[in-house]
Amino acid sequence: MSDHLKSAALPGFICLLLASSCTLDRNEPETRGSDEITSLPFERLSLDNLSAFNEPPENWRVAGSVQSDYNTRYSMELSEGSGVVVQSGTDERGGHLFTNFEHEDIELKVEVLVPGGSSSGIFLQGRYEVQINDSWRVEQPKHSDAGGVYEWGEASISDEERGHEGSAPFVNASLAPGLWQEYHILFRAPRFDEDGNKTENARFEWVWLNGVLVQEDLEVGGPTRAAPFEEEAPLGPLMFQGDQGPVAFRNIRYKKYNRTDSISLGEFSFTIYDYEGDRTPKHIDNLPVIAEGVTNHFNVWELSPRSEYYASLLSGEFEVPVTGDYLFETQINNGGHLYINGELILENHGDVENRQIGAIIHLPEGTHQLDVTHFQLIWESSISIRYEGPGMEKSSLAGNWSGRGGGRIPNPVTIQEFPDGPKRIGGFFDYQEEKRTHVLSVGHPDGIHYSYDLQNFEWLSFWRDPFADVTRMWRGRGYEQLLVPMNAAVASGSGVPLVSIGRFSTGNTDWPGMEGGVNRYQIDESGLPVFITEVDGVTIEDHLSPDETGKVWIRALTYRSSGTRSRAAARLAGGVSIEKLFNGLYRVDGSYYIRVLTADGEEPEIVVNGEHTALLIPVLRNSNRSEIRYQVIW
Repeated sequence: MSDHLKSAALPGFICLLLASSCTLDRNEPETRGSDEITSLPFERLSLDNLSAFNEPPENWRVAGSVQSDYNTRYSMELSEGSGVVVQSGTDERGGHLFTNFEHEDIELKVEVLVPGGSSSGIFLQGRYEVQINDSWRVEQPKHSDAGGVYEWGEASISDEERGHEGSAPFVNASLAPGLWQEYHILFRAPRFDEDGNKTENARFEWVWLNGVLVQEDLEVGGPTRAAPFEEEAPLGPLMFQGDQGPVAFRNIRYKKYNRTDSISLGEFSFTIYDYEGDRTPKHIDNLPVIAEGVTNHFNVWELSPRSEYYASLLSGEFEVPVTGDYLFETQINNGGHLYINGELILENHGDVENRQIGAIIHLPEGTHQLDVTHFQLIWESSISIRYEGPGMEKSSLAGNWSGRGGGRIPNPVTIQEFPDGPKRIGGFFDYQEEKRTHVLSVGHPDGIHYSYDLQNFEWLSFWRDPFADVTRMWRGRGYEQLLVPMNAAVASGSGVPLVSIGRFSTGNTDWPGMEGGVNRYQIDESGLPVFITEVDGVTIEDHLSPDETGKVWIRALTYRSSGTRSRAAARLAGGVSIEKLFNGLYRVDGSYYIRVLTADGEEPEIVVNGEHTALLIPVLRNSNRSEIRYQVIW
């Protein structure tokens, strides 16, 4: 065991005698690190005013919020305040908005609201455009649609001579006009030699729109046609287009990468121990040694003389190039711990196979000690470590990473056609970073789909064509049983569709006894399920069906009881923010609209409880039967 790791295990006064820099935590928690820590924080562009932008033109202003009627071209209603930057002009002569900072490589997140019929663009380095457009319901998206990378080439070249037509998005992941949509972009700047000659083209590593990968590994030979800067250069500002109609931006976050600094590993010693436990050993240095040596990799299956039932310790040094906060992530099968300078940073006892966890630590420039413990039962053994630092993109420190992230799965198994009517598939489903295990996903021939939690009686999410990637259900052993939507899945946030308003106001958002309800479903004449539960004397039927256009869902909730209920309410939606718009619709978390069709004469009510907001309608007040019907538009 390394000296750093040994000293950390000694009593505090001995540790202080041995090394003044020794780290000791007497009250070590059960777990260090978290599977929720996956990134260093982004820089956030201040939108309190326009001071973050270089000579902002008159067609741009700051607002508190934006509303838009999705059926009306260029509709935009603004409220006073800050936090949103808006181009509200309707002509096509407006100026563009340039950031004060310039960038090379950059990772960018930004939320965009585009009214009906409008268009804009995000120009990396003021040269390479990712398209913003009202592309709602476009069936065959082009490079000019939302998520496309616009055509590039010399502006003087004729249409007949130009060499590239841009890159259309893989799928149309755009939402309805007037809803907030998120772009997440990783851009590589072009490379130049010392004489200023370009050696590599610019490229988009990826572009995600509303959580869907729409571009990947795309090389761009030159600036977008008619970009503000026609000549390529190592640096350039971020630009938001302002001459194609009204548009609004908020939550502009970024990380600039410098391409030069990185952590470097030295040579590591390794020790392999005889061990047959099913958790990471607490006192690994007390175990019998079966192999030891020096290595320049973390492939423990190559270092160990046996393939199963052993433990390992790898110890060595690494160089930190610049002082700052660093994120470390591990993925260790079956389990293991990571120590830096003798301090336990990431802890994985092995209770979850290949669990991915991360932690952030502040490190000064210089040499630091790294120790990794690991234990192996059977099957494959692996240790992977990633890091991210100041100006440093997330990179592998050791091992081959196989965790979250990445692009499209090669040759996926998909379901995209419905020759025999609606398709129903049961299995697992990831909902707001939580795996639900009793979910029915329903694909409809009209091209709109949804997922429903049978265990909790909860409508989870909905999306448009294409339907589902079932690779992780059907390929290999199918051990994950995970269905993945192939388009932007909007979280319903509705939760259990029955609450007590009195209990809601005190923080309890579920009807008493709901978890003990008897949940089931039956199939209607069109092949769609009707979900039914009985709880606390109330029978609820929940039926989702397309409207006459086949483009939006209509939800019908029916409540029956032996008598009236003075505090019962239907919960139509839940989230952080619910707004009633000027056109009578409700906008939920900026991501979808609700239009109430029938409510037994009752009025919807927006109820706020701390950070949670719900849209409620009273039911069973004057009768033992109530029905609520509403549209969901996205």
